Amino acid sequence: MTADVSQSGHDASAPFANRPFLISFSGIDGAGKSTQIDYLKTYLENQGLRVLLLTFWDNVAVFSRMRGGVGQRTAPVPLAAQSNADAKIFVPRNNKHIRKWYLSTARAGFYILDVVRLHRLLANPDLEGYDVVIFDRYVYDQVANIYSKSSLARVYSKLLLKQAPAPDLAFIIDANPDAAFARKPEYPLVFVRKNQQNFLNLRELVPQLIVISPGSPEDVRDEIHMHVQRSKVLNPAPSKGITEFAGADPVVPQRSSCSRQNDPTTTV
Repeated sequence: MTADVSQSGHDASAPFANRPFLISFSGIDGAGKSTQIDYLKTYLENQGLRVLLLTFWDNVAVFSRMRGGVGQRTAPVPLAAQSNADAKIFVPRNNKHIRKWYLSTARAGFYILDVVRLHRLLANPDLEGYDVVIFDRYVYDQVANIYSKSSLARVYSKLLLKQAPAPDLAFIIDANPDAAFARKPEYPLVFVRKNQQNFLNLRELVPQLIVISPGSPEDVRDEIHMHVQRSKVLNPAPSKGITEFAGADPVVPQRSSCSRQNDPTTTV
């Protein structure tokens, strides 16, 4: 199985041959992505599906150790560590909150390499042994880090997204920035607030992103499961003359409060 990066666009209708169903989770630090990923992985495995979990930073990002090292050298000491010696210290894994022209230039190059590596990863024949691949963060997180209203940044972001393989389901886990910062004070609160807005603005570039509104872990889980239950991963294409939900459980999951922002029946 091979991948042609030059001809691949951000189009879920043209996936790699025989590749698994792709689900990505993005959002600010402290939004609860890890919890929701664990919920979903367990749920899918209970459905008899073979699930592989990949983290973008560990499995896709190029030169991640070097990029993380720069962040650790340039990042200030977290406020929690300054005010309380017994507080849990969160060390930033990268320098995404630091805005310098030379770092922005480097990021632009690294993000392109990340997309190339992502194509190679998805072309790996070993993935054919899985039904679903869940990504903890995706290219969308990279774009959110550099999102800007400037024409140059938007052109670059669109080109990057066009070259990146589109997941079958792409979730943005939204959260109150102050609450997320309280749970995980890894980056400055000012950055967390801006980053949260950048994630929401991504729908201007990627309308198919599914934003899950803030809610209890259970409400968020139920909202995610609703989208998954309506997707092709649990509802394969039916034979001609058979309705899509033939033989399926007729009970429709009750919509949680999270669905108020993002209507799963409507394509934005």
